[in-house]
Amino acid sequence: MEANKLRLNRYLALCGLGSRRSVEELIRTGRVKINGKLAQSFHVKVASDDCVEVDGNRVRPLNFVYLVFHKPPGYVCAVKDRHNATIFSLLPGKYNDLGLFPVGRLDKMSEGLLILTNDGELSFNLTHPSSRIVKTYEVLMDRPLRDSDIMRLKRGATVEGLHVAPIDVTILERPPYGRWVKIRLGEGRKREIRVMALEAKLKVIRLIRRAIGKMILKELSPGAYKEVTLKDLMYLIRSGGFV
Repeated sequence: MEANKLRLNRYLALCGLGSRRSVEELIRTGRVKINGKLAQSFHVKVASDDCVEVDGNRVRPLNFVYLVFHKPPGYVCAVKDRHNATIFSLLPGKYNDLGLFPVGRLDKMSEGLLILTNDGELSFNLTHPSSRIVKTYEVLMDRPLRDSDIMRLKRGATVEGLHVAPIDVTILERPPYGRWVKIRLGEGRKREIRVMALEAKLKVIRLIRRAIGKMILKELSPGAYKEVTLKDLMYLIRSGGFV
């Protein structure tokens, strides 16, 4: 029987409540009970017939779902928003109650490739700096870029109190029409590209996430999605392919 038990933090992660690290906060703050008793440690083992509750509601492991999605502009990456349309309003109703969330985010007017899942541990692993997964963006600026603008973008900016810089910045058009640039980021921060552009006295007109790792957005139209297996998703990210 012991071999079929899971540590509590792993069990909660499988319920779609976050990564193993993030769900430990639920345990520390006294929000988790096992068979009516307050859980004291994330090391405790849980059997399949145990009753695990979070905030008084029973939770059970989910069947994980993985979607690659082409986010159009004008939608926010939130499950619910009182003032804006969300990306989840574009999905069929069968995905409504699966606890899906975006792995990383794109702001309202940005577009491009997103991963949607209810696998909290995968989300943590993909977004952690140790994953070394590069995100590639195509960005349209408000004017043609000079060499000095490229150098300024490469120097990066201060975002959320930390200095961040792109891995690379490349002009995609020949002068004098060079308004499109390709920017590759490692650990992304909130609105990082827009902040870098402002510090370089540039304005972002359009921002498209073109790739996550070696998975390249090419076939999906805006608002479209494709359901994949975890194995296929990781192959696309690590080895490459078009979606």
